[in-house]
Amino acid sequence: MRTGPDGSEILKQAVFFVYLLLAVRLLIFKYPVEVLAETAALWQKETVLEGLHTANFTLFKTIRMYIRYSDRLNSFENLAGNVAVFVPFGMLLPWMGRKYSGFFIMLCNAFLFTAGIELFQLLSGFGAFDVDDILLNCAGAALGWMAWQRASGRFSAGGLRGRTGEKQNGGPTVFYEEKRDGYKGEEAGENRLKEKADRG
Repeated sequence: MRTGPDGSEILKQAVFFVYLLLAVRLLIFKYPVEVLAETAALWQKETVLEGLHTANFTLFKTIRMYIRYSDRLNSFENLAGNVAVFVPFGMLLPWMGRKYSGFFIMLCNAFLFTAGIELFQLLSGFGAFDVDDILLNCAGAALGWMAWQRASGRFSAGGLRGRTGEKQNGGPTVFYEEKRDGYKGEEAGENRLKEKADRG
């Protein structure tokens, strides 16, 4: 009887936890330690009000700005970076187990994680709240989930193709067995006819 997670489950949880730490490091604590320490020391209630004033709550507003001023801003780095950093989320979460493999479950967890990061940035002053960041992060998680599903589907198909000795519904093995059964039936019928002829 299982009393706790086995070694593989612990390893998967550890890998996912390390990824979450790296994601937080990249998204929140991306500035030098001195800057973060100064920001924390200067924090006041007005910091939250200022964060609300500069926050973006309009979908696609920041994305359109990056596209419009792509020649002046690091548009590709910002847009692609927000997507890429969450691709592992969509791959690692279903890897942890079947109960996490559903798309809706994965997307809800990704949304909660990225929304928590944005909310922390808003309250702490370590960054700016942007709803487009949430959108891009969730898009990255969705891409990662699709990549994981495609990869796991290939592995499953490869595993089935590799089992040549096992019976597969609709496969050649079943077909030949059915043919053999047919031959046995025909052979039995011929034997009965011969017996009748001999008796006659």
